[in-house]
Amino acid sequence: MMYRKIIIIACLIEVSFLIFLQYRYNNILDVFSFIGALVFFMALSYFLKFQISKKRKEVVLFLQALFLMFVPIYVISTLPQYTYESAVDKVTQNLEEPYVVNKQKNTLIQNGSNEIKKGYMFTVEQNSKVNSYAFDPWTGNYHEVQD
Repeated sequence: MMYRKIIIIACLIEVSFLIFLQYRYNNILDVFSFIGALVFFMALSYFLKFQISKKRKEVVLFLQALFLMFVPIYVISTLPQYTYESAVDKVTQNLEEPYVVNKQKNTLIQNGSNEIKKGYMFTVEQNSKVNSYAFDPWTGNYHEVQD
């Protein structure tokens, strides 16, 4: 059954894509549930080769195909405007060289409507002066964090 192999390959491609996005956006995306569901679908596709009714196989394949279309559309539509690298570029665009950017753990930030979400956190060291910044990757707003 060729559909089973296509589903497994598509799941592998989407899992790779989601892992790449997690890396590119410094782990602020909430895609682990999608990765888990895709791994589940890969296992399910493998076990579909055993004897179950043709009608159930068709229903499972339809649901898998639907989910495989939904995941990239949803994830791409909810991506932040700024990657980690573009956030650093925006903050440091007016600084003169040399400066050093140190990556820190992501932080929770609160926007104007009191919504709390994940954001980038990094320090910029220039001429022995260190400034820490919290950056909202969805809006591009950032502020200096006082120690």
